[in-house]
Amino acid sequence: MTRASRLNRFLLCPFSVLAIPITLPACNSALAQNASTGLVIEEVIVTAQKREQRLSDVGTAVTAFSADGIAEFGWSEPGDLAGQTPNMNVNQVLGNSIPNVSIRGIGLNDYAVNNNPAVGVYLDEVYLVSPAMLSFQLFDLERVEVLKGPQGTLYGRNTTAGAVNFVSKRPGNEVEGDLRVSYGSFERTEIQGGIGGPLGETVSGRVAFRVDRQSDGHQDNRFTGESVGEVDRVAWRGMLAFEPSESFKMLGTWYSGRDDSDTLLVKVDNTYTTEDDAFFPGDRFESGAGPNTYMNVESDGGTLRMNWDISDNIQLTSVTGMIDFSRKHLEDRDGTGLSQLDGTFLNEVEQFSQEVRLTAEMEDLVVIVGATLSEDEVETRDIFETNDFFTSGVFTFRAVGNEYRQETESNSAFVDVEWQMNPDWRLVAGVRYTDEEKDFFNAYTFIYVDALPANGGTEIGVFAPVAEEYSVGDLSGRLGLHYTGMENSLIYFNLSKGFKSGNFQGQLTFTPSDLSPFDEENVIAYEAGLKSYLFDGRIQIDASAFFYDYKDMQIYGPLFTEPIDPLFGIDNVGDAEIVGAEVAVRWPMNERLDLRLGVGLLDTEVTDSKLPVVHEGSELPNAPDVNFNFRLDYSQPVYASMDLKLSLYGNYKDEVSYDVVRAPQETIEDGYWLMNMRGGIASDNGTGRWEVYFWCENLFDETYRAQVLNSSVGWGETWGIPRTYGIGVSYSW
Repeated sequence: MTRASRLNRFLLCPFSVLAIPITLPACNSALAQNASTGLVIEEVIVTAQKREQRLSDVGTAVTAFSADGIAEFGWSEPGDLAGQTPNMNVNQVLGNSIPNVSIRGIGLNDYAVNNNPAVGVYLDEVYLVSPAMLSFQLFDLERVEVLKGPQGTLYGRNTTAGAVNFVSKRPGNEVEGDLRVSYGSFERTEIQGGIGGPLGETVSGRVAFRVDRQSDGHQDNRFTGESVGEVDRVAWRGMLAFEPSESFKMLGTWYSGRDDSDTLLVKVDNTYTTEDDAFFPGDRFESGAGPNTYMNVESDGGTLRMNWDISDNIQLTSVTGMIDFSRKHLEDRDGTGLSQLDGTFLNEVEQFSQEVRLTAEMEDLVVIVGATLSEDEVETRDIFETNDFFTSGVFTFRAVGNEYRQETESNSAFVDVEWQMNPDWRLVAGVRYTDEEKDFFNAYTFIYVDALPANGGTEIGVFAPVAEEYSVGDLSGRLGLHYTGMENSLIYFNLSKGFKSGNFQGQLTFTPSDLSPFDEENVIAYEAGLKSYLFDGRIQIDASAFFYDYKDMQIYGPLFTEPIDPLFGIDNVGDAEIVGAEVAVRWPMNERLDLRLGVGLLDTEVTDSKLPVVHEGSELPNAPDVNFNFRLDYSQPVYASMDLKLSLYGNYKDEVSYDVVRAPQETIEDGYWLMNMRGGIASDNGTGRWEVYFWCENLFDETYRAQVLNSSVGWGETWGIPRTYGIGVSYSW
């Protein structure tokens, strides 16, 4: 398809998507009341643009979820959001500890911890630098905001696809708390809760926690005879707020998390042994593994946020964050009891960040000026045991691995302006300059020939340690024109530019030149959108259409062929174009029925390839042409203050390819539906609210592959979780 035809499709998209009866992910709403029905769509306040706004006033595509919505869906980690967010996809790249978050077809399909995601993920305004840090537990949240499209102004680097904000619940002026306990399939027990309130005239606090335990797994290791999939996770968070005056506020947060769960098995079509032939595909939840797979993940961090109201309309904000993260991940990539590709990944990540911004809000003008600095350090040692390949003569080594250190310093300054030129038109403009430097050193590949490392083997360097440097200065920003002249409506036109910085390959290589830095990728996005209340305020609709010019895209996959084919890596592979649209609708049909629908449409194409293994005309990975989500809520009074509540929700993902390199047919997964339900009895007597409920995920036990990856031993598949169900009880006051 030519550039001209793609632009024509983009110009037509706003009209075509408005003709489709589709919609809004849960809890994305603004205040609207119909005079005849009295129905109210609750107002949601977001901070997507670094200040409090009604969601309907934000002139960009945002999907927001409230605390109640997150709890009702039963979400436990960031990847769960994708099922109710149009054009968002999350899949695990490595076992169940490296998620790839994609928005509108742009993501990072790479397991190396030194490479930054294409979607910026922020926890209480602190950016998380590594994809390994994105499997944290969700609990005690105020809301989650998914911003779509390049966010190069207010957020900055590594946001070519968008940004996701996780906002924790803060201490209030009154004592409040909640507790939730559930028990379900595979002996899964989840307990979470929080309590907070005033500790004095100027001090308040809050403590929250979550504990997940699962003593059985949905997978079976046919080599050991044991089940795999046990869960052992715990996390907690403490907050202390200090407000000595009306003009100054300080909030300190400390959090900690541990994950000692099993690493999920991969089902492998192993080309080097017949052991797996009788079992592939066979039982999708049965595979082989020599060692017991597990992970030890620890994360500790703190945030200090200070607000100073200099005057009635000028505020100074400082956000300081630090995180210490460590990970040991053991998995079996050959899917057998043999030692062909048993991997151990050892990672340490430390990061520090500081942002200062000045916000001036006047009657017709809002100006935000700020600066950020951040530093992070990554240490990695990955080892693959290949002892059975050594004894059979396939490889000349018993184990192989790589090691490196990387230090990054990123500084930026930005200014963002919104000017209400007249009652009908608003001009939006912003720019950010980023200066980033990365040092990559002590990077080398090693082998063990005489014995395995655990048996006292001697490490032999394949080449001398490599040291490389990378630096970039980038200008990103946005320009928009918003029409506000229609009652209860906002029409916006935006041009934005985002970039994801270049980096170094963090995977195994036998060629030192492969460790040279690859370049940054850039996205220029054109977007038109509508936010409106229709039919006298009875229906809320958000719609947008977009066209992306995607340059120097960074793609991970089997790019290299020597001395092992395939050998994986990441590089700039060429350019692509993306055309798409989204529609989100909410319709409270009556006092008992509430319907939400959402649809995403994508058309992606590689338009220029720099490498022979990436074919022009290919679709981007993790970018289904169509994705659809819905939620239908029903409530019925049953006795006094008690209500019966039922919810049916689900999502559909069209045919998708999990890889683009070498155009592999093996990675194409057919479209599938996932249906879920929840129901229970709830009561609110004004002083407390309790609920007894049941839930079922993957209601119809859909069979689907959640990830497909190639490796040196063959294709590996990760199958989606089967049907699970359980009961729970919650109480809040």
